[in-house]
Parts: sequence; C-alpha cells; structure tokens
Amino acid sequence: MSTITPKDKEAFEANGFHVLRAAVSANEIARLKEALARMLLTPAEHPYAKNLADAPEIATSPPNNPRGVWAAFNLQLFDDIFWDFAYHPAIALAVDALIGADINLYETASIHKVPGFPNNYRDWHQDSEYSDPQSDDRNVTVITFLDEMDGESGATWVVPGSHKQGALPHILPSENLSSKAKEVKDKHLCAPNGVAFAYQPGDVLIFLVRVVHKSGANQSGELKSSIAYNYCSRSTLDLARINGFVGAYLPITRNGAIYRPGAPFLNEAKP
Repeated sequence: MSTITPKDKEAFEANGFHVLRAAVSANEIARLKEALARMLLTPAEHPYAKNLADAPEIATSPPNNPRGVWAAFNLQLFDDIFWDFAYHPAIALAVDALIGADINLYETASIHKVPGFPNNYRDWHQDSEYSDPQSDDRNVTVITFLDEMDGESGATWVVPGSHKQGALPHILPSENLSSKAKEVKDKHLCAPNGVAFAYQPGDVLIFLVRVVHKSGANQSGELKSSIAYNYCSRSTLDLARINGFVGAYLPITRNGAIYRPGAPFLNEAKP
C-alpha cells in the first residue's frame, strides 16, 4: 500500500518532485551495491561494456571503479537484482500514486560520482529532452541513493516548479570538462532557484522528467553511487519510438498493486 498522502500529491504537482525517506532497507542497499561493484569491474572488451559511460578526465581510477565509470545503463544486463528492483513495492506504489494509476518501466541506469566529480559535469537539464515526443508528461525519474549524500557530495539538485515551463531549449555544453550531454540553453537562470537535500542510503527522490535538475558535485573523498530508474504512466506513448532500453514498457503496477507476469494482482482474491 502506498504511503503517499493527498498533501504529498498536491505538493508533487506544484513542485514536480517528492522525497521518499527510508524506502529501501539496509540489506537491499548492500545487495544492490554488491551488484554495482561487480558491474564497475566489467572489462572494456566485454559485450555489455558499451552500456558504461567512462569519465577518464575526472576519474582518479580507484580500485572499486578502475575505468572511472560515471553512468551505466540497462542495468538488468548485469544482474537479475536490477529486474527485481524495478518492482520494489515502496517505490513503485509511490510512483503509481503520484503520476496516476498503472505504471510501466521506461529505463534503468546508475550514477557513480568519483571524488572530485565537478559541479557542472552533468549540468542543468530536463530528462524529457531524451524521451520526447511522448503523448503526455507523466514520466518520472526515480533516484535511489545508495550512499549518504548532500548537494556537495553527489546529491541531485532540482528547480522546484520548473516542470510547469514545459520543454525548454537545450544545447550541447560549451565547457571542455563536461559529459557532452545536452543542457538547458539558459542554464545560468537555473542555479539561483536550485535546491538539494541531505539523503541517507535508502532515501529516494522522485521527480517529473520536465523538472530541471543537475548532478551535484562530489567533494567527499569517497565514491558516491545512486540508481536512477524511469517510470511512465501506462497511457504514455513513445510517439517517435525512440526508447530502446532493456525492459521498456514492462508493466510494473496494475490496479494499485505490484504486477508480476503470470501471477494474480496482489489485491485480488485467490481462487
């Protein structure tokens, strides 16, 4: 059962984001981190290595991340736990309550910020830049923090209410040191309104894909990791058929319950 209240829902529609505290247990965090640790050791010649984005220009090549991977995609290719995590009840049911009944998976990723990760490496942007055109904007990014973070040690920054501006113009970054991914054209207008929060392992940030956000710097001396899954409403259509992620549009919730193919809905009476 979702813990989202009518007040939470109202605030989500106004601000574009919701913070879900202690959603994932310490045991689950440990298992996820173990799977990610194995993934970060994937050699460059491995067939799945193309799903790992390196940042050698900022990486110090620590033993636990020798290639300096800062982002990974299609996590399900690396470990079955990432399939299971898509159905995490506390997260999936919260998303279902926030964006509308019946949600599907959109994509899976993880972010790994090495010590010294700069403040503008993945600067202000909207995730909808990579999913548009869609039939509606009921699509969210869900970041699960696996380490203790704040705005100066890896946590995501968001601009409250920015989703109400619609799709903003994006351009390629001009800085030499960047992820080379598109960012908001007038990003200098975003910083004064950005906010970040302190997170403990297991805390979750859910935000609409039109919310302007960015990756926070990591000024700590430790690798900071998080998992970023996207979910969309069942009604959301990929109008240009651009989504090629593993597991895209897999049913996650139906009728207010976690859905597992071949199994009855959890809120249905057993025969």
